[in-house]
Amino acid sequence: MKILVINTKFLGDLIVSTPGLKALREKNPSSEIVLIARKGYEDTLRNNPNISRIISFDFGVKKKNIFSRISAEIKFIRQIRKEKFDVIISLHPGDRIAFLAWFSGSKIRIAPRKQPFNFLFNVLVDVEEDSISYLDYYNKLISAFTNECVDYKTEFFVPNENEQWAEEFLRTNKLKEDDMLLVIHPGASEPTKIWQSKNYAELIGKISNEIFFKVLIITGPKEEKIAEEILEKVKNINVLLYNSKDINLTAALIKKAKLFISNDTGTRHLAVALKIPVIALMPNDNMKCWNFYDDADNHFVLTGKRSFPENGIPFLGSITVDEVFNKVNEVLKK
Repeated sequence: MKILVINTKFLGDLIVSTPGLKALREKNPSSEIVLIARKGYEDTLRNNPNISRIISFDFGVKKKNIFSRISAEIKFIRQIRKEKFDVIISLHPGDRIAFLAWFSGSKIRIAPRKQPFNFLFNVLVDVEEDSISYLDYYNKLISAFTNECVDYKTEFFVPNENEQWAEEFLRTNKLKEDDMLLVIHPGASEPTKIWQSKNYAELIGKISNEIFFKVLIITGPKEEKIAEEILEKVKNINVLLYNSKDINLTAALIKKAKLFISNDTGTRHLAVALKIPVIALMPNDNMKCWNFYDDADNHFVLTGKRSFPENGIPFLGSITVDEVFNKVNEVLKK
């Protein structure tokens, strides 16, 4: 049997879908399970043993002229149709995905019910984005095919060569094997999810002075500014910086951490999947859909409020440095 799973979202969504992918593999051990992922995010699950291979889905075709776009869309549909998939499971709604599923020739086409072209699927699941936790959301869509409840943890697989690279990176930056490493990711997808740089700088100062952590700041694309602001404020403290361009190298570094602190971002899910204790700083209006971990996952949450200053950049407010510092001590004792 050939099964196609479609998830063209981002880092966090891909990781949160891994319990469902594991359940799908265990139910269909000899099947070829193929994932369609957004171009640029293929490496997120490249090493996941529950996936046979990955097909890249390029949203860049939207920027092409109408004739080039139509040509690219038709070419991709033909590519999928030639694969002759028996089952297609779309893990989110989407007009392009609906037509892709229909023209694929697949006999079983599973997707969320609530979408404009749902009649192009023949198995509709009553789940809706932003109405339940995304972990349950993805699991229910997979369960529509396996007919079994999904009960697994998220997971991420780091190749040995990446772990060796991380060890060399830390050695080169004069970290010893017995040094405690704190990894911080201060960025996020939107400004109201970002705790201010001055807070991170003050926290790093307190932690360095009182707990003796070595600190590594990880940033993603377009997040260099907040890292620079933090480094400017902690000039007298030895803080490492890694500008992430490879998710597997980032994961290898996070795996070396004693503790991981971040805003509500995809690397939070990555750290949980790697079984690293996490302190997450999250907006209090974002809990129903994205706060599905608990103490058993070594995931600890501090909630704040989205702040929209009239003259300035929006940010995540109402979480004090002392609150985070106290939570660090609490987690270390656990």
